[in-house]
Amino acid sequence: MIKAKLVDVELIEKLAQLTSGAADYCYQCGTCTGSCPFNLLNPQTVNPRKIVRSAQLGLIYDDGSLWYCSTCGLCEAKCPWSVKITEVVRGYRQLATEERKLPHKFEEILWMIYEDGTAFPGSSIERAAWTEGLNIKDASKQKVKVLLYVGCAVSFDKRLQKIARSLASVLSTAGVDFGILGKEERCCGDLVYNIGEEAFLEELAVQNIERFNKTGAEAIITISPHSAHMFKKVYPRYGLKILASHYIEFLHDLIERERIKMDKAVDDEVTVHDPCYLGRHLKIYEQPRKILSSIPGLKILEMNEAKENAVCCGSGGGRHFLDIHGDRLSHYRVMQAAQTGAKTLVAPCPFCIQNFEDSVKTKKLSLNIKDVVELVNQSLRRSA
Repeated sequence: MIKAKLVDVELIEKLAQLTSGAADYCYQCGTCTGSCPFNLLNPQTVNPRKIVRSAQLGLIYDDGSLWYCSTCGLCEAKCPWSVKITEVVRGYRQLATEERKLPHKFEEILWMIYEDGTAFPGSSIERAAWTEGLNIKDASKQKVKVLLYVGCAVSFDKRLQKIARSLASVLSTAGVDFGILGKEERCCGDLVYNIGEEAFLEELAVQNIERFNKTGAEAIITISPHSAHMFKKVYPRYGLKILASHYIEFLHDLIERERIKMDKAVDDEVTVHDPCYLGRHLKIYEQPRKILSSIPGLKILEMNEAKENAVCCGSGGGRHFLDIHGDRLSHYRVMQAAQTGAKTLVAPCPFCIQNFEDSVKTKKLSLNIKDVVELVNQSLRRSA
């Protein structure tokens, strides 16, 4: 006997409000489920079609697979009607969070962000330790034209700090008046946003905007695409008016205006990974390639699945902090990179860097992992 489920009209209306009616145009073709990279590697784990259909019918969707989604947006890129599937996922997550049905690990991290402003192990007083010897302005104490938002992962991870040092070196060479907030910097809230903790997100965003405004900065640049997405797409809802961009955009502009020039040859063959939040979420595909093409000696070899078809590294949507079993997307991606014959996989995202370096070791591949700005810094002309 089939047990009938009653349609919850109030739930339909609430989900429509939370997601701006994102599920309305779905006609259940199943393209989303068929294109979900995690579902392809681990069949019957994530079913975007079912999630969207549940929203249409006003059914509760609270099984564990809701948190497997990396919000990479590949399903949306493939969807014939451009349904905002990730918004439906966030809507359901928001409902789960309101009822405290989120993974325990997320509860821990929310408290970490609330108490010390970071989603990663480390104290805020250590956020500027990577700047030793670089003479970088403290934007919490003096005015700057450009605020470099470093982010939690880069601030505390020794490997990722090399990216920040490279970017700081490039900005200094270009004569950019920039600074960082140091120990006053707080988490951008990407995880809070993707968990669906709306009240805390508003509190965090308002406080961060106040800190940004005090710097007098005319522009904010970020190292992480996730932070760029937050400041460009989410923070304006809470009053951010300062122009925000990912460093790739800023660097591309500096090169276009001939503020910097790369003339030291870097003899390397590279393949470019398009991070989900830089690519599909912010539509930044060509700038990384144009920057790399400006470096003499560098040859770009494209993967079969590139740009809007790029496969996620697996860290978005909060997955970076969860122990999810099954084949890792980053393993799949580094194998794709190795198949091009490239010596270096370039990924302008801290999460991608971490995942790919781990996967290269696991798969025993002779593949270097670098950020775009590290190659720029390697090739940069500096005055004597």
